[in-house]
Amino acid sequence: MSYDGLLLDFDGVIVDVLDNEQRQPELRDKINASATADNVHLETDVIEELIESIPPERLQTFSEETGLPPEQLWQYRDDAYLELFETAAKNDGKNLYPDVTALDSLGVPLGIASNNQRRIVELLVTEYDLAEQFKTIHAREPTPESLGNKKPEPIFLERAIADLAVENPLYVGDKETDIMAGQRVGIDTALIRRPHNTDRAIETTPTYEVTSLDEITDLFEQSE
Repeated sequence: MSYDGLLLDFDGVIVDVLDNEQRQPELRDKINASATADNVHLETDVIEELIESIPPERLQTFSEETGLPPEQLWQYRDDAYLELFETAAKNDGKNLYPDVTALDSLGVPLGIASNNQRRIVELLVTEYDLAEQFKTIHAREPTPESLGNKKPEPIFLERAIADLAVENPLYVGDKETDIMAGQRVGIDTALIRRPHNTDRAIETTPTYEVTSLDEITDLFEQSE
């Protein structure tokens, strides 16, 4: 049976990844500035962990330690990322991979299923004039509650598949959690190797392993 749709992760598949040396100093400054504007002092260790994708229980611990609602702490974090990515996109700091043009030739509906914030994905899709290309976008809301929906949970994939009304899509991701999420919904997966994950070992075996989106278009031709 041929593939009737294509779902893709976003960062690391469609747009390149900001490395830690590039993003961490700016995120520290932005989180600290937002907290200071609210007359809130956040310890360095709290800011450092907020920069990363911390689990809900750790966020709750910080809430108890600081006396701030978890929603407020997470807003500092997610707003900082939104500002960082928007600035990077407008200043050539976060760019489309050149092989994204390969998707133009596919005659199937396309969707995005990402752990990034939905508002960031939608902003960048608009910035790069891709809004017409992707029929649906499912990603994380900027709230602590949304952390439970992140891949490898299959929620974003399930919703995207329903929106596209497809039965046999292929899912492309750059992380093991992408492959796990695809397997949980019973669809074929492709792990794409980019510069940031060339040597990353994973234990979950994808259906395919590729190095460009051009190879994905070849897979669709072979499945016809």
